[in-house]
Amino acid sequence: MTPHVIKANEGLDSVTDAESFWQKRVRDAEDRAKKRAEEYAKEQEQYLKDLEEIGDTNQDLSAFDGVNNGFALDPTRAYLFPIQQYLRVGCIWLRVFKNILVWEECYISFWVTMASFVLSVVAFFIPWGFLIKWFLRIIVWTFFGPWMKVADIYYFRHLGEETDEQKSERMNQLQLERQKRVDKQKLDAQIGREKAAKLRDFKQYMFGEHICRVNILKKDRYYDVPLPSSSAELYNPKAKTLGELAMDEAGYRRTRVNGQQLVGDMIPTVYETPNTEAPTGKPTKNTDLLDKRGSLAIFYDSNDSYSTAAIKVGSILVGALAITVGVFRAWYAVTS
Repeated sequence: MTPHVIKANEGLDSVTDAESFWQKRVRDAEDRAKKRAEEYAKEQEQYLKDLEEIGDTNQDLSAFDGVNNGFALDPTRAYLFPIQQYLRVGCIWLRVFKNILVWEECYISFWVTMASFVLSVVAFFIPWGFLIKWFLRIIVWTFFGPWMKVADIYYFRHLGEETDEQKSERMNQLQLERQKRVDKQKLDAQIGREKAAKLRDFKQYMFGEHICRVNILKKDRYYDVPLPSSSAELYNPKAKTLGELAMDEAGYRRTRVNGQQLVGDMIPTVYETPNTEAPTGKPTKNTDLLDKRGSLAIFYDSNDSYSTAAIKVGSILVGALAITVGVFRAWYAVTS
């Protein structure tokens, strides 16, 4: 077999066409990337403007904005106050984390400790290395094997390249949906600020000028250490009958003082506490305070379901019927 002789400029047209094709693809890709970068910059600019229009959504009534409240002579407040706000948040969470470590937040510390013990046992007995290795192998063999060529032939090959008109229509649709979401966020933020301002004004009018937020987690810098003369006693509530417990929970001989929770949209009013603590359809709420030695304790020791209550009422009726029949038979035997 004689070797093939390559002449000068042989196949020059095909090579030139191939190079022109790839150069055109590179230029198109660079143009698309440049256009996409410009669009992304415009989107980010519009996004920042939208965030500025949305404004602050903090509805904490006790929040104090040192920048916007009144005129300030300090020229550095506009620059240092935001930094102070971030430092405040950092100090608060450092205190919370410290309280968890030293068991001042005993409930959270307990659950963190229990979770740590459980995770340590799980990590010690489960062969994580073996599981991770075979999990990754299965993923690679399933989604990155040579049979993915079948998916390319029967699925991806039939997906046509998106035209400029289709791309423009898709981008316009996305922009329209994004604008709808932003408009909804603006409206929700405006309504939230108006409700918070109205609620704050009503609370100051009803209860006083100062508003303080009660912390859920311990954020205090200094701890409240009990004095040596302090004492504590175990509280054991007295067991009561069903009637006594129902009357106590209904507020018998007690005066209820409503709190400072306001309800209503147009004109907020003070939330009125219900007269009874028991749920609807139940005589009592705290069934653990019932006297177990009472006559009704065996029939009512919890807030039963309808089926359980029907069984208990049926047993009472059957027992009453049996007693009535027995008394009637005894009376009939004596009289006859």
